[in-house]
Amino acid sequence: MPCGCLTKMFKPGIEVFFENQMTSAPRRVAAVTNFTGRDRHGRHLAHLLANDSRFTLARIFTPEHGFTSDAPDGEHVSNSREKSLEVDIISLYGPNKKPARELLADLDLLIYDIQDLGVRFYTYISTLRNILDAASEIDLPVVVLDRPDVMGGQTVEGPMLQPGFSSFVGHLPIALRYGLTPGELAKWWHARNAMKNQLSVICCEDYHCPTEFDNLSFPWFKPSPSMPDVGTALMYPGTCLFEGSNISEGRGSTHPFRNLGAPGIDADRWLECIKPLLSDEVTVTTCSFVPTFSKFTGETCSGIRLVCEHPIANAVYTGVAALWALMQSHPGLVEFTDRPGLEHPFIDYLAGTDRIRKGLLAGEKPSDIVRNSSAGCEEFTAQRASFFLYLRK
Repeated sequence: MPCGCLTKMFKPGIEVFFENQMTSAPRRVAAVTNFTGRDRHGRHLAHLLANDSRFTLARIFTPEHGFTSDAPDGEHVSNSREKSLEVDIISLYGPNKKPARELLADLDLLIYDIQDLGVRFYTYISTLRNILDAASEIDLPVVVLDRPDVMGGQTVEGPMLQPGFSSFVGHLPIALRYGLTPGELAKWWHARNAMKNQLSVICCEDYHCPTEFDNLSFPWFKPSPSMPDVGTALMYPGTCLFEGSNISEGRGSTHPFRNLGAPGIDADRWLECIKPLLSDEVTVTTCSFVPTFSKFTGETCSGIRLVCEHPIANAVYTGVAALWALMQSHPGLVEFTDRPGLEHPFIDYLAGTDRIRKGLLAGEKPSDIVRNSSAGCEEFTAQRASFFLYLRK
């Protein structure tokens, strides 16, 4: 049943958890978190646990980008130490992406709190799956402190993860944009695998879907280096597909995942081709940018900038349309790039299928590409409703 929304102010799971006046013997816990695991006052989960007599904080586990959420995309994160608390930080984005059994065996409870984006290839949900799997193996209880779905929690869009395309950017058999909060997704995975350990989700209060993040009166704590604001997150489900190409997705610029381009592009020609394809909710202009890192570092890139002010129903389509328009207006320019150790071009792992890449190369219309690559999406949309914790309007 959906969680009740009886308060007058939005509260994320972390605030509800620490306001609960439960009494219990001190429990030895570990936190799975990063820079985003904070309440509205900026107080971090690790410090709140360390200062609460009910808990002994044994260690911290952290995902891609590290505890401070500033490590570069795809770069392995080393173990470290939270010196102010004298607690070890164990990386789950290095040689080991799943916590070792011996690092869980001395715990009474594992607590997860990370702001997610509601997009399959944003790897924090891959870490969520791994900690749920590991905890289940030793019957360790897990608490998920829930947070909003930045995408609105309503729309399901894009391809399902297809066999043969699993990776850490595609670690769950769900739609590319899956329309669940972290807590709802955890409940779905826990039930799907008939896990026997206890899973508790601490719901947000005064929250329903869709609710725009900017209307929650809650700070945006940057979850990764190239996710500076909510507007960036809203374009990310589609424009991140450029990451699998030789065209910049805007990393290292002032507008990552909104600036798209490369040296030598005729931006006006690209703009003319894409404008008829976009909904009125998306604004597109030409732009010029010089990345400070990632593709084309220090070079002037020409291209387009995509902006939306509110969650849109077709974010994945918008990214596909941008790629299609560039390929149509600049034949032969776009290349789909490989990464070491992967059998297919990287865009296939982002998309969870090769259907988008092959449709683009065949010149199919963007709407047809998205529709033809989204088999199983309707079934998942219906299935996920059993795990809603919040009212959908």
